[in-house]
Amino acid sequence: MLSREALSEKFTLHPPASPAVLETERSEYGGPLPEEYVDLLRISNGLYTDGNLSILGAEGVAQRNVDYEVQAYLPGYFMIGDDGGGTAILLNLQDRGIYEVDMGVMDEQSMERNAGSLDELLRLGTCLAERNG
Repeated sequence: MLSREALSEKFTLHPPASPAVLETERSEYGGPLPEEYVDLLRISNGLYTDGNLSILGAEGVAQRNVDYEVQAYLPGYFMIGDDGGGTAILLNLQDRGIYEVDMGVMDEQSMERNAGSLDELLRLGTCLAERNG
């Protein structure tokens, strides 16, 4: 995981998530949150770029996954962010890759691979629309 200092070069950061908030979200989710996502939350409780990439803070992340029915439509994925324009940023819980999909579609056939890992996404600091635009 990138350091707070390295992340601050591309992202606006927040204070770290508290252990209590992380435990509340784990309980709401009904199991462990993805480890690499929790590692990031311990550095900054969510973050965003001056562009369109936003990684969600801990508060409400479990509910957001419920609201968008991520497990119903994309079992094995966990929504960790969005691009501010209706595209979800998802972590694949098997291959640990980062994918993007329109929040109104939410199916695997419509997904595009953004990065090989959360760390790679953070190094890139952009969503696909910014890279392809």
